[in-house]
Amino acid sequence: MNSTVGLTLLCAVTLFSLCLPFTSSSGQDTKDSYLVQVEAYASHESIHPEGSFRIAIIADIKPGFHINSHNPTDQFLVPTVVRFDEEEGITLSPVSYPVPELKSFSFSTSKASVYEGKISIFSHGRLSNDIPPADVKVSGILAYQACNDQTCFMPMSVGFEIPLKVVNTDEPIKLINKHIFGQNASTPTLPSPSKGEGLSRDELHAKQVIEKGLIYAVIAFFLFGLALNLTPCVYPVIPITVSFFGAQSERKKVRTFVLALYYVAGIAIVFSILGLISALAGRQWGFLFQSPWFVIFVTIIILSMAASMFGAFEITVPSSLMTYAGKSRQGAIGSFVMGLTVGVIIAPCAAGIIIGLVGIVAKLGMVVKGTLLFFVMGLGLGVPYIFLAVSSGLLSRLPKSGVWMVWIRKLFGVLLIGVALYFLAPQAKQASDQQGFYLGVLGIFGGLLLGFLEHGEGYSRAFKIIRAIFGCLLILAGVFLVDRALHRESGAINWIKYDYQSIEQLRSENKPVLIDFYADWCAACKELDRKTFSDKRIVEKSKEFTMVRVDATSPDSKRTHLIRKFKISGLPTVVFMSAKGEELNSLKITGFLKPAEMIKRMEDALGP
Repeated sequence: MNSTVGLTLLCAVTLFSLCLPFTSSSGQDTKDSYLVQVEAYASHESIHPEGSFRIAIIADIKPGFHINSHNPTDQFLVPTVVRFDEEEGITLSPVSYPVPELKSFSFSTSKASVYEGKISIFSHGRLSNDIPPADVKVSGILAYQACNDQTCFMPMSVGFEIPLKVVNTDEPIKLINKHIFGQNASTPTLPSPSKGEGLSRDELHAKQVIEKGLIYAVIAFFLFGLALNLTPCVYPVIPITVSFFGAQSERKKVRTFVLALYYVAGIAIVFSILGLISALAGRQWGFLFQSPWFVIFVTIIILSMAASMFGAFEITVPSSLMTYAGKSRQGAIGSFVMGLTVGVIIAPCAAGIIIGLVGIVAKLGMVVKGTLLFFVMGLGLGVPYIFLAVSSGLLSRLPKSGVWMVWIRKLFGVLLIGVALYFLAPQAKQASDQQGFYLGVLGIFGGLLLGFLEHGEGYSRAFKIIRAIFGCLLILAGVFLVDRALHRESGAINWIKYDYQSIEQLRSENKPVLIDFYADWCAACKELDRKTFSDKRIVEKSKEFTMVRVDATSPDSKRTHLIRKFKISGLPTVVFMSAKGEELNSLKITGFLKPAEMIKRMEDALGP
């Protein structure tokens, strides 16, 4: 995770194994690494100098487990990587990794990019023209991090060796493993990795749709646009549309229909522009909802629209823009500008569905076709609003001042508050101080509403300045509370960082010892630190212990020796030692532990 990404992972580690090499003779011998079995294959048994060959690394992942993809969605997770050893006379091409899947797991609020089942990783090599006839080999390692639905394990690497026999040009070459490489095993090149490497499941589906033909793709993405209307973030547009066209209900239906077309065109154009910018800039914006601050930004917008439903202010097209266009709010330009506004409201929320197309355009450079498809998707999104605009004329037959209209607006306001909570709740769960998080968001929204959005009659210039200052102070206070809730420091435990000292050297004052093994990629370690070791009762109890921390993110020989000594099977692990230096195996903890349970073990370690 980066500093703002709300992709949190509960990595309570339960397995640690040594990195064991294995040898595979064209895939004949394997070394069982428990979670992942690896076999390495070559397309040739014998080959001429300057010849080309292909390599396949096949990993069979145990059912119920997965490994991170080559490009994991979180920066703390270890990617799956194949590294080749340098061999004189052999040149190897960049590795072509398989297409990962985006799947949801209990330890993450967002989907993770993973490999499951049996995967094949390919590369190809070429021999130099001066390599002498001899037995050679291609060797390397497959490095990976395995997880199940609840935990992520310590990174591992498995070695492999693939034998090759270089023969004279007057001797025949021998192809093998045709069930893996097919009949064209001697083909010197592989398909370009950029055509499929690193594509998510949704992106691959989008790619397949596009490749079936432009007409098919246009129909498909028009339907995708219609599907966007089923997402919660589109709800705020309904009252805006009804309100906008309801004000023009005196016009004829034909005229209203034409204005609705301008409205939808505005939505489609903004949609295509945003999609194009996203594609040219990369696919990162599709993951913005992993950022707590972006989610808060969207939440504030939705809450502001809810406030407008309760009468705090009215949403209108800026008068300066309408004056510049030389048209009234009810004209074609007004409808078009309103459509642009609605498009800006919808597009960021729609990332979940359009991310596949965004990734394809970004990775395959399909700028023109991608822009067209985004436009069509925007049209699909906007079609229901044509009917909504035309039917809004029915409002002219109803009492405009009736209480029913006020009630409907407030109903939409309540629905918008629910949508805001829908986006906000997952982020609040990751905060160390949920109460502070919600109070901070309330402060930001309250400052914006009371200081700037809400307009009452009779406000003097002086009062407007005072309320703007008050609003700014409230927003700053809210930002402070949210930031502290997201990054609150853990309790004031006096940790001693392990730095090659022996545990005996660290023991002092005849106290028992608590040793915390952690890693940067282990979210459960962070959860243990944030929720358990920050507890005031544990902070106070820690004064009776020698508290030692061991960083096992990338263990060196000294830390590896300590890990072996205490038989660490995963992270986080907490080890207790008595005041006499004896390990208390019955109190050993692997994984997250609640404060009350931790206190009980600490009391047991202290003894009577």
